[in-house]
Amino acid sequence: MRISRRQIALAVATAAILGLTACGGGATSPGDDSAPATAPLLRIGSLQEPQSWDPGQANEGHLAPLFQSVYDTLIKRKPDGSLTPMLATEWAFSDDGLTFTLKLRDNIKFTDGETFDSDAVKANIEHFQKANGPMGSALDAISAVETPDAVTAVLRLSAPDPSLPYVLTSAGGYMGSPDALTADSIATMPVGSGPYQLDASNTVTGSKIAMVRNDDYWGERLPYDKVEFQIMTDDTARLNALRSGQLDAAMFNRAASAIEAENAGLHSDPYSTGWMGLLIFDREGQKIPELADVRVREALALAIDTKSILDVVEQGRGELTSQTFGPRTTGYLNQLDSAYKYDPERARQLLKEAGTEDLTITFPISNTFDPTIYDSILQNWEDVGIKVERHQWGPGEAMPSMLRGDFPIGLMKLNQRDSWQHIRFLGTPDAPWNPYHMETPDLDKLIRIAQYGDETERDQAAKNINQYFIDQVWFVPMYRPFNHFYWNDAVSVQNQIDQAVPSLYNYSPAGN
Repeated sequence: MRISRRQIALAVATAAILGLTACGGGATSPGDDSAPATAPLLRIGSLQEPQSWDPGQANEGHLAPLFQSVYDTLIKRKPDGSLTPMLATEWAFSDDGLTFTLKLRDNIKFTDGETFDSDAVKANIEHFQKANGPMGSALDAISAVETPDAVTAVLRLSAPDPSLPYVLTSAGGYMGSPDALTADSIATMPVGSGPYQLDASNTVTGSKIAMVRNDDYWGERLPYDKVEFQIMTDDTARLNALRSGQLDAAMFNRAASAIEAENAGLHSDPYSTGWMGLLIFDREGQKIPELADVRVREALALAIDTKSILDVVEQGRGELTSQTFGPRTTGYLNQLDSAYKYDPERARQLLKEAGTEDLTITFPISNTFDPTIYDSILQNWEDVGIKVERHQWGPGEAMPSMLRGDFPIGLMKLNQRDSWQHIRFLGTPDAPWNPYHMETPDLDKLIRIAQYGDETERDQAAKNINQYFIDQVWFVPMYRPFNHFYWNDAVSVQNQIDQAVPSLYNYSPAGN
């Protein structure tokens, strides 16, 4: 089903926004060459707040800047994705890939006065592995941490992990005070070595998280004396706050909000960090036997008019794709972007060949995404003879439900990581987005090469895994949506490659 221009107009019209008055910002004005190097306050709109400040419970995506405020990582990622020293000054793998050695800075203190050293690294890694946090599998390959001296940490691996340096730039690399890690208070009061400290007296659960400068910070002084993360789950609320000056920067989920932001003179630099599409979990037909037939999975892919969905839901702000691997990864293959080109006649033929012309699918629906996406996919499937039954998830149910494998198929927007992380995230038997733990001999062989091979072999294996995902229709990516991140005239912002929102380090007063 193609979506009409009238439907496009209606989708945009629903984004009509009422104005909101609020107090002005604290950053310097734009275009002022004499602007000071620091500003009193940066206000960022946040979609969510941490459920715990325990670094073992740290998550990525929208939560990254909050954890970066209070915790330093062992390694830092620049906006372009390249790695640079942070708490570690040097790092290297052994020739067999089973040892990773870090050289650490000395004379660094946590905000409780405790010393950062190799013992702190050991304590944090072991705590992270036991904490069962949302990113808990990130450090699974580490079997032991040795501390030959205060400024050397040696990580012993049970199997090569080519992405380990990258992992240590985010959730797996946050370093908290060892004494605080074992205290119940760590859930509500972070104790790190980061550029800011939580201002508990000005923090309101569910509304605002206030940070004040860590005056004893060892590293480069960030340009804001205070940072506020204002928790706003609604796109309209964030847009009103940004337009009125209550916020300096915010992310929007919907393209219609981005259009309103542009019309209001706000700034952005569109980029993509992930893909939107379907995950077919039940590839062995445990819940829906017909899904074990690759022809049925291919029919589901070919029946979806992805271009019309991109045009309506994202207002064309994105790139069509059929592959989960991102353009900056070694597994990316340009020709696979059009592997599942819209072809309803072919979809009907495949269903007929498979003897599944009476296929029925239960499709779970989440309020997180524009309902037009679901409506369009369901109509497309019904157009080729597939009967679809809806299941409505309640607030907060979608992610846990998918990761449990409650349904045979789901819709999600996922980040595109470097090739090995991507494979570990989607394709290994224990991958979080492989809840049925499916594996095949052919894929197992490719995964082993991607993990144990030399650089050339790993890169080729990633491409082969990408092709395998396409041929077997494990996933049905539709497009890579642009991130709708906007800011006002008071700040300058650099996007962060492979991250949903910019890192905290990427903000500065306009004019500097």
